[in-house]
Amino acid sequence: MHHKTKSFFKNILHRCRKPGMPGNLIFLLAAVGLLSLAVHSGYVTEHTTSVPEKQPVESVSRFSDDDLHFYQDTITQLLLQHRFNGNVLLARDGEVIFSRSFGFADFRNHAPLQPDTPFQLASISKTFTAAAMLILHHEGLIDIDDHVDKHIPEFPWDNITVRHLLNHTSGVQNYMWLVERYWKEERKPNNEDMLQLFIDHPRHLDFWPGTRFAYSNTGYGFLGLLIERVSRQSYASFLHERIFEPLNMENSFVYDPNCSEMVTADRAFGFRPWRHTHLLIPDVRHDGVLGDKGIYASTYDLYNWDQAITNGKILPEELWEKAFGYTTLRNGRQVRYGMGWRLQNFMDSHVVHHPGRWNGFRTSMKRFVDKDATLILLNNTNRNITHLVQSLQHILFLEEIRGEDEKPPKEDPREYRVVGG
Repeated sequence: MHHKTKSFFKNILHRCRKPGMPGNLIFLLAAVGLLSLAVHSGYVTEHTTSVPEKQPVESVSRFSDDDLHFYQDTITQLLLQHRFNGNVLLARDGEVIFSRSFGFADFRNHAPLQPDTPFQLASISKTFTAAAMLILHHEGLIDIDDHVDKHIPEFPWDNITVRHLLNHTSGVQNYMWLVERYWKEERKPNNEDMLQLFIDHPRHLDFWPGTRFAYSNTGYGFLGLLIERVSRQSYASFLHERIFEPLNMENSFVYDPNCSEMVTADRAFGFRPWRHTHLLIPDVRHDGVLGDKGIYASTYDLYNWDQAITNGKILPEELWEKAFGYTTLRNGRQVRYGMGWRLQNFMDSHVVHHPGRWNGFRTSMKRFVDKDATLILLNNTNRNITHLVQSLQHILFLEEIRGEDEKPPKEDPREYRVVGG
């Protein structure tokens, strides 16, 4: 990506959205010829950047040259073997140990992926939406236990709190169904339009708030609207000013499908395989609603996001701990979801993560909190990445796995099947 693109994304939101708008581990294979061919054909983008721009460089690496060569060769062969198209970054102890681009950002003109290519994050966007809401909570502009109608008076339900939206226990129905059935305008509906659809076409709650967990894109769409109402800024402006810019996330932006300059911007596009080629997946009506999806970022930007969380930036440590805590239902049962983050355990490490799936993009960001390790995988060909996530985390923790008798848990493929999940 050209450097001029960074300033393009930095300024474009002011033109498009004005402030105030309501498996198994695969070991090294004898495939040097395949790797050489892939690199020289442009399928694999070689780059030597080891840490994000403007991040301090450690004077001494804890990894030997042999360790780093092992990661480079083993992971590259794994991804080539699976014909992976996308960007990957793995880090341990504050050091990037693998980062590489495979394939194309746009199959129509064979534009190669670069380390700074922004991908649609799909539901990894929810981690930013939740953080934005916690920023407003920390500044006293809203309390996560406020009822939503305190800040959005026309909100159709009086028994739903901000916390219910954050942890998917609100019971609100899927806005996508309303958009598909009732939205007739040519432009894509935004978050205010989504609210109006629920007002014009009332829907009952699926359950009493707080009694069940049901993954809800609608809930995060309403959180996006809350951010706009409370901050008196657009969702895009708030995230740019309060998160992306302070963290030097120079290739991150909120995508507006109603802005022609963004539609044609230099970024990764979503495709699906068809016969011996790939077909572009165009924007759909649901793309106008933000908060549940809609953020584009590069792997290095996500690593900056990861390191900001590790170092207690943006939010104080106690609020990050709240975001990473289990949700407790009214009956006392705990749910493995915090505020914008799914929760797992792996090799005795607390894992906070989020997968994503939307319009050809399959994404995963995993933070192994107790081991200071990060795994970021971004794909734009609609390919299932569950097995790759599992294989990569096995490679990342190969030394620990060899010393353990127990078999590490497998990735749950259901987490990557949720539309917009």
